[in-house]
Amino acid sequence: MVFEAESDKIPFFKQYFSVIILAANIIVFIWQLSDPAGQMHIEYAFVPAEFFAGQKLWTLLTSMFMHGDIVHIIMNMWFFIIITDNCEHAMGHVYYLIVYLISGICGSLLHAVSTLIIPIEIIPGITFADIPSLGASGAIFGLMGVYLILYPKNKFYLPSATGTSMRKVSAGYFILTYFIAELTYAMVSLLDPFGAGSTAHFAHVGGFIFGAIAAGIFKGVKGTSYQKKKP
Repeated sequence: MVFEAESDKIPFFKQYFSVIILAANIIVFIWQLSDPAGQMHIEYAFVPAEFFAGQKLWTLLTSMFMHGDIVHIIMNMWFFIIITDNCEHAMGHVYYLIVYLISGICGSLLHAVSTLIIPIEIIPGITFADIPSLGASGAIFGLMGVYLILYPKNKFYLPSATGTSMRKVSAGYFILTYFIAELTYAMVSLLDPFGAGSTAHFAHVGGFIFGAIAAGIFKGVKGTSYQKKKP
């Protein structure tokens, strides 16, 4: 797991939408666990085939607050907590929320397009476009794009290759490396759908690209004034 190496003194609980989003993800996951059918309410997940048929379009939103298991939500929410307060503090509450939600939607849309390029049937009559996708990763990758543009010089601690120590790296290095890895996995999935696991890597790529563009526009308009905002 990644940790902030230096305190930025930005209080997380003053970032109102970050707190609401975190609570919403936890509440929705508890609700998923309560599904009497034991299917984690998968009917609220995003299915590209349904989207292209004009059905259940609202799953573009609901799916980004759902998770497949406890490890999935812990990993997503951990990194969300690390980066979200800086993003909301810098951009302001409303613009932050817009960027977060649209990043998640863009991630799902790019994932949907990618399923058209992989028309392989997993089993007779079932293609990748029929598989539900869920998770906050696309929206969180959008925040990673924001963080890369606004706070590239911040420092993170990462576990060493052996896992016995921590090393300090710049946020810019870590996030850019992570994005390149996700882009590589996404490209591999086009050639070998099973070679990159079951993760919707294009959702990560789509979210990241939108977040970076939104942050670039914000920085172009505001300059570096966000760095002088009081915590």
